Amino acid sequence: MLRPAVRCLVWELDDTLWDGVVADQTITALRQPAVRTLTQLSERGVVHAVAARGDSARTLPALYRHGCYEMFSAIEVGWGRKSAALVRIARTLGLGLDSLAFVDAEPVERAEVARALPMVRCYAARNIDVLPLLPDFRHDLRTARAPFTRRGPMQTPPLGFERVPAR
Repeated sequence: MLRPAVRCLVWELDDTLWDGVVADQTITALRQPAVRTLTQLSERGVVHAVAARGDSARTLPALYRHGCYEMFSAIEVGWGRKSAALVRIARTLGLGLDSLAFVDAEPVERAEVARALPMVRCYAARNIDVLPLLPDFRHDLRTARAPFTRRGPMQTPPLGFERVPAR
């Protein structure tokens, strides 16, 4: 049975989108392979969301500082299970869980999501640069709807709303 195309890639931030950990105040810079993947998939119409462990009072300013807050349609930051955050993100964005993918540097976090939500595809952060080459990401979702252009090329969120506030 064919799986639906990935419509939303959900990111952990620490050691995935950027080097370092927000809670430890060790963030250095955005990972360039992650930025390339974020941009390439956005141009294909894939939306992006955040499911990060930590304190939103520290995490949101880091997203702003790195200039990438605008790239995410939904942001879930807290201390609960990542699988629960993915369920809330899917519900908020009106997507099925089988159209979500999750990327995280931590094997334990990926295993928790894979066990609780077997329909969600999970990827290791070390493989972030190859995601655009995988069949699940090789589609162009923009052909099914008019392109959303707020500033330049296709950016998330293309679902008709500005952003879902972090919890």
